[in-house]
Amino acid sequence: MAQKLEFVGTVQFWPNGARGNPVALFMEKTESGECRISARMPGWQHVVGVGATVNKAAGNYELNLKAAASADGAYEGPYWNDGIKAEKPAPPKPPAPPAPSRAGGGPADAPPVPTGDTPAPPSA
Repeated sequence: MAQKLEFVGTVQFWPNGARGNPVALFMEKTESGECRISARMPGWQHVVGVGATVNKAAGNYELNLKAAASADGAYEGPYWNDGIKAEKPAPPKPPAPPAPSRAGGGPADAPPVPTGDTPAPPSA
């Protein structure tokens, strides 16, 4: 089966501080339904954005491009075609605070449990 590539946008690199030609970005949909965005230029084929939708793949591509070309002014863009809005992945959730452990086993503000020989306090 032939690969179907769809043009989805461009990215402009600035090699050695001089503006280069725009590089086309293409999206291919795998048999599993996953979207993959990448350039077909040999020097940048290793930067790939993957996601369940083209918008998620675009957001993933932007993150991977920032990691691969991290120098300030190394590139301009990417510029996406109409209708594509890069979705950034949700930030990781902070770890849950550890549960307090006490020797008594109960919370610090818990009222004392009445025993059979002392009367319970009146309830309001």
